[in-house]
Amino acid sequence: MKKMMLGFATLIMAVVMISCNKVPQLAIDNATAAVEALKTVEADRYLASEFTAINDSLTTVMAAIEAEKTGAKNFKPLTEKLEWIATTAETMKADAETRKAEVRTEVENVLAGLTTMVGQEKDLLGKVNINNRNRTAIETIQNEITVLESAVSEVNTLVSNGDYLTALEKVNVAQIKATSIHNDLMAFAPAN
Repeated sequence: MKKMMLGFATLIMAVVMISCNKVPQLAIDNATAAVEALKTVEADRYLASEFTAINDSLTTVMAAIEAEKTGAKNFKPLTEKLEWIATTAETMKADAETRKAEVRTEVENVLAGLTTMVGQEKDLLGKVNINNRNRTAIETIQNEITVLESAVSEVNTLVSNGDYLTALEKVNVAQIKATSIHNDLMAFAPAN
C-alpha cells in the first residue's frame, strides 16, 4: 500500500512538474508582432521569398507548440526558435527598406531615360514627312507615343503612392515599347 501511495505521489509530482512548463506566450507575441511588422514595410513584396520562409517558420513553430501542449511540454527549443524569428524579422525590416529604396532609385533612373526617349520620339515624329504610304504607320506610332505618355504619368502616380515594384514593372515594359517605337521611327526619319 505504501509503495502504491508513493507511486501515486510520484505520478502527481511528475504531472505537476510537467504542467509547470507554460506556453512561451511572450515569445509567441514578439515573433508574431515582428512578422506582422514586416508586412507594414512591405517585406512580403520586396523580400518575398525571405518573408515566406520566416512566415512558414512561424507557422511551423506555432504548430509544434500546439502539439507540445499535449506532450512533454518542453518549450525551450521552440522558444529559442521564436526568438530567432523575432530577431531575423527585425533584420529583414531594414533589408526591406533598403530594397525598397533600391527599387525606387531604379524606377527613377529608368523613368528619366524613358521620359527623354519619349521627348526624342516626339521630336523625331515632327520631322517625318507624312505621305499616303506611311500615314497609317505614323498615326499608329503617334498613338503609341500617347500610350507611352500615359504610362509615364501612371508610373509617376505609382511612385507618388510608394508602389515602387508595380512602377518598376510598368516602366520596364514602357521602356521596351519606347525602344521599339524609336526603331520604327528611325525607318521614317529623314536622313541628316
